[in-house]
Amino acid sequence: MRVKFRKTITVAMAVLATSAIALAGCSNSQNSPSNSATPGSSTVAGETPKGPPINLTVELFDRSNTPAGAPPITDNFMTQYVQKNFGDPNNITVKFITVPRSEEVKKLNVLMASGTAPDLVFTYDKPTVQSYVQSGGIADLGPAIEKYGPQLKKVLAPTLKDGVFNGKQFTIPALRVIQSQTTSIIRKDWLEKLNLPLPTTTDEWYQTLKAFKEKDPGNTGGKVIPFTLIDMFHIKPLTNSFWDWNKITEEDLFADPDGWTLPGNKEAFKFLNKLYNEGLLDKDFPLAADFSQTFNKQVVGGLAGSATPNTNDPIYSGYYANLKKNNPEAVLATIDPFKASNGKYPKPMYSPSGVYLMVPAASKNVDSVIKYLNWMAEPKNLIALQFGQEGVSYKTGDDGIPFALTTPEANQILFNNQDYAMIMNGKYVSTDTPEKNMAANATDPQFKDFTISSIKTGARDGYTGPRVDIPIQAEIKYSQILNDKVKQMLAKIITAKSTEVDSIYDQQLKEWKDAGGEAVMKERRQAYQQSYKK
Repeated sequence: MRVKFRKTITVAMAVLATSAIALAGCSNSQNSPSNSATPGSSTVAGETPKGPPINLTVELFDRSNTPAGAPPITDNFMTQYVQKNFGDPNNITVKFITVPRSEEVKKLNVLMASGTAPDLVFTYDKPTVQSYVQSGGIADLGPAIEKYGPQLKKVLAPTLKDGVFNGKQFTIPALRVIQSQTTSIIRKDWLEKLNLPLPTTTDEWYQTLKAFKEKDPGNTGGKVIPFTLIDMFHIKPLTNSFWDWNKITEEDLFADPDGWTLPGNKEAFKFLNKLYNEGLLDKDFPLAADFSQTFNKQVVGGLAGSATPNTNDPIYSGYYANLKKNNPEAVLATIDPFKASNGKYPKPMYSPSGVYLMVPAASKNVDSVIKYLNWMAEPKNLIALQFGQEGVSYKTGDDGIPFALTTPEANQILFNNQDYAMIMNGKYVSTDTPEKNMAANATDPQFKDFTISSIKTGARDGYTGPRVDIPIQAEIKYSQILNDKVKQMLAKIITAKSTEVDSIYDQQLKEWKDAGGEAVMKERRQAYQQSYKK
């Protein structure tokens, strides 16, 4: 094994514990947040706001998931809490500007280029960040953090270093509470109907998919989709299990993280092609848009047999609960059947850093942005922005952990809650055990065991890439072209005739290299070698 499979679940919880200590140590009260400000409690450094209000604009993802009858995401409990408890005491008017999640990079680039971007923007896409750094498009946040961000520095101590480029703090990376990326799931109640065990190997899983199709235990009338959610991100645990890890170095993995040129990847796609040609995959997967609700609907509608969604996504996106409403007998279980030849179950993991928060260079409100994020880092405000209003959308358990309610009133508040507490990716808990930290992410308490299993399973034999700060110019140049090309590759290779899949894979690989993939790999390899000189 030449790639280090880190014990990332332990690392993640250690990082979380560090921030939790900072959160607990800086809180003077264990009381839950109210919907009204305590006089003077939210002003910054004792300053008395003077003059006309400052207009502070903040980006907000529009995930197209607003429930019927719910208030708009720009004017609801969360935004009103921000205005009452931060804006009003500091003479700041906070306005949220929506950007579609499905096209956030494209939209952000347009806003940045036109000089109309909000004062606080963010992206998960590192090449986009590097492009802004190089073009001088974002502000140096270091001086403002030193002056206005003491609590922010304490809470984000594990991740702030990842926002430094060219020696300056150009971004503020959120703290990723859970590093697991994806976890495979299956309809356990279907297995029980067929008297089948949870699959523990790829072949057992394949035989189970065939049984789902042939015997239709969900009584779908032939509409069953044995395996679904087919995109590059969500098939990684499966495809990675086909790689020959004894021939892959950390440098190889950094140069080609998607693995198109790595030994065994073609075999992985030939297997996916086999599943497709046998009718075991969602035949319409090439039509699904990024971040669409198609998969959620397939689960809720009782059509999906197995998939590998984001870790704990069935809980925090609510579709497991909705499935149970439609069918109380339905049960989802986590599985981990994709074993590589070296005996490992390799899965990519997130780094401790999450979304990159930035301020456009054209903004005149750098100080106000940092004041806002510093206010957000206070425990009572983080709880409010993650869980809403106590007694309405959440309660606090005997263990001190807030847990979300599942009432219609709670759903009206919490459907988009992950985007308001933007300094955290995932729920934080200022307690002393990893299990409680995991349990805090069980936004529905009836699924707490599923959540803990999802997080642990998604971290098994997980690996994270090395940190390389050198901007990859080719990646900046070709990023969007290659993203679009990869979607085409998935569709053409997986849906090919079984007799043609070998040649189509080779053809698509050549086209990917010619479209910029070769240049990106070469430069990433050089950047790795420069960063890790022996």
